[in-house]
Amino acid sequence: MAVQDTLPDPNNRINDAGEDTSGSYGPGFSSVQLSSVAPILTKRSNSGLSFRTVNTYHKWDITIKYNDLTKDEFNTVYPYLLERQATMQAFFVELPQYGNGNVGSKSITTTANAGSTELIITDASNVKPGDLFHITDIGDDVHVKAYKVTKVNSNTLTISPPLQRKFTFGSQLTQLAVFGTPRIRVIVPGNNIDYSINTNGLYSFSVKLEESLS
Repeated sequence: MAVQDTLPDPNNRINDAGEDTSGSYGPGFSSVQLSSVAPILTKRSNSGLSFRTVNTYHKWDITIKYNDLTKDEFNTVYPYLLERQATMQAFFVELPQYGNGNVGSKSITTTANAGSTELIITDASNVKPGDLFHITDIGDDVHVKAYKVTKVNSNTLTISPPLQRKFTFGSQLTQLAVFGTPRIRVIVPGNNIDYSINTNGLYSFSVKLEESLS
């Protein structure tokens, strides 16, 4: 059995040994906040003109909130996060709220260079601006960046941020853009993971996560 590398949720289970093919499913999210962080550098000349450049660095910040949880529900997800906070080990979070179930996965049909803001896919008829997706590349398992669609023109997508890594088109099954259940690779960056227990014995809990590509 493989170690569970995705935060347990209603689609991803975990057992007591931390494995992914048996055990309990994790609780669903009551809300998810997704923030695009792209630092802008601003300089001013002596005459007052401003010059702005976007730092090539980009990340997604995520805040997940849960409904009140029973002890069993809480202990499905909290130990998972606690272990990864201590080790700074990265893991995936699936965000179906930001996905497009009408699309699922689409093949990317051309080679694309790092820094490109355009992708060509087989069929973009149901893809919409604002859709979140990640790329699976059989030839590059390091490409774990998540992207948003900003424009759709025929089968060409304009994306943000720019493509992190180059990929070389190999076949219709080599590179896929996954829209149905997009995922983001994250770490637990903060010093605290706080929770509280109310008089009914239910756990109140939320967690902040930060995209991590290494």
